[in-house]
Amino acid sequence: MESSEHSAQFVDKYRSDLIQRVTMVMPIAEDLLSQNMIHEEVYSNISAARTNQDKMRELFTALHSGGNKVKSTFLSMLREHEPNLVQDLEFHIKQGDQRENNSTIRLNYKEFIRGEYATVQEYNSLPGEHVKLDDRYTEPLIIQKHRQQREREEEIRSRGQNFYQVMDQRDSETYKSTKVERLFDPDEHGDIQRTVILQGHSGTGKSFTTQKIMSDWAFGRLYEDRFDFVFHLRCRELNKATGNKSVIDLLNYNQSSSSMIKHVLCQSPERVLFLVDGFDELKFSLDVPKDSLPRDLWTQCSPEVTLSGLIRRQILPESFMLVTTRSTALEKLKVVKHPVRYAEILGFSEEGVKVYFEKFFKQKQHSHQAYDSVRKNETLFTACFIPVICWIICTVYREQFDEGTEMIQSLETTTSIFVEFVDTLLKHHCQDLGQSALTILQGLGKLAEKGMEEQQVLFDHDSVSQTVSDPSKVPFLCKVLQKKRVSQTTMYSFMHLSFQEFFTALSYVLLGDEEAQGKVRELLSKVRRGPYPFHPLPFHLLPFHLLPIVQFLFGILNKDVVKRLEEKHISCSQGIWTQLKHFILEVIEKGKEDQIVRRTMQLFTFHCLYELHADDFVKEAMDTYTDINMSGSPLKKTDCWVLMYCLQHCKSIECLELSGCNLTAESMKILLPALQKCKALVLEVDDLADDDLDDLLTALGEGKSLELDLSENNFSDEKVQDLLVALTKHKPRNVEIGVKSITSNTADKFMFLISKAHADLDLIKLHSCGNVFLSGQLQKDGVRAPQIVLWIKVPEMKMICDSIRTSGYRLTGVQLRVSRWADKYALPYPTDNWRVTPEWDEHADELISLLHSQTSLEGIDLLVSSLTERCAASIVSLSQACFNLKDIILQVNGFLLEEGIQCLRESKRRPDCQLLLLGRRCTKLADQCSEEKDMRLSCNDNVLLALHGESFIEIVLRHGNESGIDDTWNGNESDSDGTGNGNESDSDGTGNGNESDSDGTGNENDSDATGNGKESNRPRDDIKCKGCCVVG
Repeated sequence: MESSEHSAQFVDKYRSDLIQRVTMVMPIAEDLLSQNMIHEEVYSNISAARTNQDKMRELFTALHSGGNKVKSTFLSMLREHEPNLVQDLEFHIKQGDQRENNSTIRLNYKEFIRGEYATVQEYNSLPGEHVKLDDRYTEPLIIQKHRQQREREEEIRSRGQNFYQVMDQRDSETYKSTKVERLFDPDEHGDIQRTVILQGHSGTGKSFTTQKIMSDWAFGRLYEDRFDFVFHLRCRELNKATGNKSVIDLLNYNQSSSSMIKHVLCQSPERVLFLVDGFDELKFSLDVPKDSLPRDLWTQCSPEVTLSGLIRRQILPESFMLVTTRSTALEKLKVVKHPVRYAEILGFSEEGVKVYFEKFFKQKQHSHQAYDSVRKNETLFTACFIPVICWIICTVYREQFDEGTEMIQSLETTTSIFVEFVDTLLKHHCQDLGQSALTILQGLGKLAEKGMEEQQVLFDHDSVSQTVSDPSKVPFLCKVLQKKRVSQTTMYSFMHLSFQEFFTALSYVLLGDEEAQGKVRELLSKVRRGPYPFHPLPFHLLPFHLLPIVQFLFGILNKDVVKRLEEKHISCSQGIWTQLKHFILEVIEKGKEDQIVRRTMQLFTFHCLYELHADDFVKEAMDTYTDINMSGSPLKKTDCWVLMYCLQHCKSIECLELSGCNLTAESMKILLPALQKCKALVLEVDDLADDDLDDLLTALGEGKSLELDLSENNFSDEKVQDLLVALTKHKPRNVEIGVKSITSNTADKFMFLISKAHADLDLIKLHSCGNVFLSGQLQKDGVRAPQIVLWIKVPEMKMICDSIRTSGYRLTGVQLRVSRWADKYALPYPTDNWRVTPEWDEHADELISLLHSQTSLEGIDLLVSSLTERCAASIVSLSQACFNLKDIILQVNGFLLEEGIQCLRESKRRPDCQLLLLGRRCTKLADQCSEEKDMRLSCNDNVLLALHGESFIEIVLRHGNESGIDDTWNGNESDSDGTGNGNESDSDGTGNGNESDSDGTGNENDSDATGNGKESNRPRDDIKCKGCCVVG
């Protein structure tokens, strides 16, 4: 029996519904009147109302004045006359109460999850220590495309920046990259898969991702509109479950709410997500007969049967599920009901690594310093795609920061980080291996060694089974399924080639002393047979793939690593150390004798010494060096760091050569302390800013013998002046400088340096954004001075020439050319389909006039577009102004016009000045060719004209009717090195003056595209002027 108060509340709550929906108003009013609940007047008003709604409004007026008793009587009469209406309204009450209960349960559950998942404990956390999940979690790279074997090998073998470029390629639509929030979105066909399997290597962040999903859902940041409940099932904890369990039992949430949760799950299963985390860690199999599986939430079975029923979709098939697992356990998931979406978590992209470091460290300065430091180590930087490696490195750096240790003095060796990683995975990612850690490491070592011998990174199942008893449980291996014709094949790999190299080295240490020495002896013998000249091998057969193993061996013998291994009851053979010590000293001595050994092994030697980090032995090894030549060896940041460590252990450095090493401002800063120690320095650095130049000048000190190539820079005029002045305190031999522009002050300081360093300086080059090339030999008082090479603008050339004259110097052996591009690597004559423009001739005319002041000129080589009368007159004028001028070579890109030839023949030339002209000459007597379009006509010969005194000689180099005639005349081979020495193009950057090897074959210039290394069909002869250059 309902109380009158409850009835009154019901009537008040549904007043609006009752006014709209009650139809039996008058019968109810009559009953109320008969029981004296309303007056006659009220009844009359109700009866007089036109509609049922108006009648109900009049009735509600009376109900309000009558109080709870009248409202309760009204409700009783309403039940009698319109029972369906009352039942419907009461049902809504129940629904509302249920919704309110559900909302309460959901809110309470979310609050519980927020408390559980807001923080995490790290591997090394002490009791009570924790960190915020958001301070560690970094979004991983997830893809949904199976890769081919070639793509897998590319990922495994690539290193450093190349590796992360590969990862960037994977983070694309091609590989169906995705985010956590899109895992349950419709696929390309519009279908939604309710089961997602997220696979990945050990330590790539699978469990962290599930924790982040739980946290973000509870805080309303993820799946808010998709799932009402998200449940986390940790397989490692399920292993500990005993007795019979239902699904509700496995959820392990507040038991007092279990009945309500059960109701929610049954009511809206499509709004529920289960996270099954660490499937590979399950001790039991899910291969249970289907008829034994439970089909509801409350049936209690053994944990494996209940979990199997859930994963195989016998329980709540409408719900959603995300299963994380290592790839090695995918076979066991075949029982999952299809369709299934497969995704793979690859770890971090390069941006992900950077973000992780930024989140880890509270101070930005520390994060930047740590990140920059690890980027210098190519192997470690590559391994950082594994989040656990990132955590280990950051933890080590944080300890150093906390202790106030300078980062730049305490970079960890690669081997030490790898040892920590192996220890972490063995301790935290291995469950019930059934064998000791030593046995696992020995098996992995044998597999790795076999792969390195055969240069193999993917292994079939049989090969793996021979050394590793149960590969599915080993966290260091990855399983790969590949299509093979009409079937599948199972392959395994290490996480990356660097781990395979590490386990190979570790395998030697794990052997008995005698066997270990034998293995290392065999390894070093293979390395010796490679780059040593007395055992020559083709380059592609050199055993470079074995060098990282030797390097890891040195790292394993590092005293800190040895101590760490001894804690794991692993001892290192003293005999191995003796062999490695003798080997590295032998390599150093051989490198001094043979350039091939130096180039192939010197940097490797320094890396080995760095990994060893044994100061006494490093000093012993480095004391054998007097000169260190790294020229021609590109140095990465890692290499610069290693080189810096080794150079610090040298007593002194007579000469350090660092040209052609691809050094930048960043890598140069690493080496600055070493630059101070050397007496002689050969250095080439690119992309320096003005501030970087200040750092370099400070490090150089004074009194060094210098060869500086700073041409690939763009210094301000003021900084170039500082540099020129600073160089006067040294003994510069060769100097190349890139500058934005040149002023008269720069020109004066240019000549000031030349005058100060007259005795030492051989060559100095200036390169600004100009298109005039001048090369010449300076002389003063009859004494040969440095050669100068300039790529500058015409006004800047005038400043230099004025400074040369006022300084008492004179130019000899001049080569003068103008390019249409402000680029020192452009051809030293203008090309637009090999066409010289009239504007160019105006530049040449202006420069020739400028040279009138250089009365001491003895020889000059000029290039013009065509020999006109004006051009010929300029040449004659120059020869008359410069009375010492003995040789003029005029290279004509187009035609030797008759008007120009006639001018030269009729002019009053000095008898002691020889003039050589090379170009095209039309043989027709009338209507002679003069346009570029006519060059291919058979009437045009390539000729050499020689005018000396009264003599005039014409030599036909190639007749116009001969096949293979060029579009243009070509004179000297390209002098793209900018020295002006007439060498043929050294486009391979070796600096050896070989002919151009533009096809990369190593043959000389092969312009006819035959690949046979023959010289091109360009006209050649060996006519020489008096020592200033070679023509043709």
